[in-house]
Amino acid sequence: MKEIRTETITTSFLAGMMIGIGDIALLSVENSAIGAFLFSTALLSIIALQLPLYTGRIGKVIKNGTYVYCLVILLCNIAGCCASLWFFMLMREDGKTLVLQTADRKAQMGFLQLFIAGVLCNILIHIAVTAKREVITVLCVMAFILCGFRHSIADAGYAVLGHHLLPWLFVLLGNTAGGLLCEYLLFPQRSGQKA
Repeated sequence: MKEIRTETITTSFLAGMMIGIGDIALLSVENSAIGAFLFSTALLSIIALQLPLYTGRIGKVIKNGTYVYCLVILLCNIAGCCASLWFFMLMREDGKTLVLQTADRKAQMGFLQLFIAGVLCNILIHIAVTAKREVITVLCVMAFILCGFRHSIADAGYAVLGHHLLPWLFVLLGNTAGGLLCEYLLFPQRSGQKA
């Protein structure tokens, strides 16, 4: 089992905050393409600083056997995203309304739709994180947002603050399945091996 260090907790929290800031960018602009482009700042920063993000790491979890490590990353990512959105709610007069309306809208999809949207999103995120090329990262992020795919960390703050945890769990399951599927399709020879 991979050792959990204080640095893992703090950097995972920061990664979640960065995703939350990406959410704030989406909430702050009317043009969805511009919002999607600005959101990519979050993932570009996470990749450049090598911050632990659940959606970027889960694809390697079976190969590496780092289940507890990924759970810690997930919980810290959620906390970081919630913190960013909470600050946004305090910062702007309309912040609370924007966050809660978005939370309600995101919870309207059916469970199967949420799962599929989660799978497709994390295929793109896994490719972006694996490729480590700025253009690919920006395009993958813009594609998942503009296509309506769902990212469990980006949705976590809305799920917690808007009390929509059950629908969010299907996004999380979809992201997990998408990351594992993409890792297997990219590196089938590595499946079942420890790195």
